[in-house]
Amino acid sequence: MKQNLKIEPTLLPAFSAFECVARHASFTRAAAELGVSASALSQSVRTLEQRLGVRLLTRTTRSVSLTDEGERFYDGVRIGLDEFSAALEGVAASRGRASGTLRINMPRPAYRVLIAPHLAGFSVRHPDVKLEFALDDGFADIVAGRFDAGMRMSEAIEADMVAVRLGGPNRMITVAAPDYLARRPAPLSVDDLGRHECVSYRFASSGRTMRWMFQREGRPLEVEVDARYIVNDAEVEIDLARRGLAMVQTLESLVSDDLAQGRLCAVLSEHATPMSAIHLYFPSRAQMPQRLRVFIDYFQQANEPAVPETASRLTASVG
Repeated sequence: MKQNLKIEPTLLPAFSAFECVARHASFTRAAAELGVSASALSQSVRTLEQRLGVRLLTRTTRSVSLTDEGERFYDGVRIGLDEFSAALEGVAASRGRASGTLRINMPRPAYRVLIAPHLAGFSVRHPDVKLEFALDDGFADIVAGRFDAGMRMSEAIEADMVAVRLGGPNRMITVAAPDYLARRPAPLSVDDLGRHECVSYRFASSGRTMRWMFQREGRPLEVEVDARYIVNDAEVEIDLARRGLAMVQTLESLVSDDLAQGRLCAVLSEHATPMSAIHLYFPSRAQMPQRLRVFIDYFQQANEPAVPETASRLTASVG
């Protein structure tokens, strides 16, 4: 690189453009996030490369990747932009308002049950906070993915993360539609599953199918069902059950309305498996962004009926 380069204010948009392209490894996706055209973004990065005197990105018709110089530059730009954002948040916090973009990785069921019903209220209370949700049913590395936080059941969270409960305990239950049970008598025991049409869930990350989980005589029991249908989305699983095509095993919170309105019926209830609560987690650090703090406070309170009185509050978890 050329020596004695100065950070000029006019270069800040180019830094942001480069960081976004490098993070997405795509001009198209970066342009969509920033709300500009891909050609304008390409020109901005090209101008930055000319100013620095090095190539930062390798471009082909199918992909975009960082050069060695680009890798080193990206690390510095990312840290610098994070610090700049933190400085802006500090100014906003001094005015009593949280601001900035909050990126959270979470499973689709967690979004549906814990987040979606309360988003409108959060948006009104915190109009300067932008939210980006990555709906991912696998196990994501939130640090590598540059997420502010993730949401998973407590046993799936690494020990070095700070975890805060957002939902109450759940159960894994087995359900079927009344039409299905009219054609096939409900199973009286786990051993009867071999005579039923079932749905299996396939994990996108590992490719394996999820075993059905039960409790028998106080002990956990996992069953590999002979599935008629295999899907990788919880909503599709439940839809197959509603249509009377098969039985499905799913979280009780996802089908509570269906059970209450009679669209689905629980079977083998005495063998239902207790599940841990959903927690929001994030890397341990001294300074929590204000936008994350208000998000946790709001959604803990919004889901309070599902949270036991003994659950740890945010102040007890992060001080």
